[in-house]
Amino acid sequence: MLNSRKYVKILSELKALVLDFDGVLTDNCEEVGFSDRAIVKSRSHYDGQGISLLRDIGLHIAIATNESEQNAIAARFLVGKWNRLPSAQMPLSQGGWYPIKLFVGVGHITKRDAVEKWLTSLSIAPEYCAAMGDDLVDVPLLTFVGFRAAPSTAEKVILDMADYVSIRPAGKGAVRDFANEILRIREIDQITLRPF
Repeated sequence: MLNSRKYVKILSELKALVLDFDGVLTDNCEEVGFSDRAIVKSRSHYDGQGISLLRDIGLHIAIATNESEQNAIAARFLVGKWNRLPSAQMPLSQGGWYPIKLFVGVGHITKRDAVEKWLTSLSIAPEYCAAMGDDLVDVPLLTFVGFRAAPSTAEKVILDMADYVSIRPAGKGAVRDFANEILRIREIDQITLRPF
């Protein structure tokens, strides 16, 4: 748990969160076969709920994946599903959520550049953005944003640079752990989404 003034201040004022897909929202494994069927990946509903909690308190969320356009089927499916939720369909003025932005085919410098353009379009400075990544392809993005998070299963180089490391592994609740930490720092009850 983070308690230093710097981290409390950053997480209290956070406006955006960027998540890598494979190795953060999935366990970084895939079922490989020889049929024409789509690649199968595993993810946790806990992470989806964590994203919903963060959207409910007003954070902008983006998913940024190095996967090519043709291979990003799972990421597109999930983002589409999340953007069709009833709260995502409501007007912002009535408590609706910001749409989740998906960046496909971005890795290393291009991931950072895509996020930089997105933040600029939202008038959000990088220091008000957090990112969760797991491997070298995420380093430029993680060094660009104001707060760095990693799942417990991230590569050591990422764990060493992270401000926060989840308890649960990638694809099995790592994002939810980070969402829970943001709510804890902001003193927001998960059930009511109101201050304690």
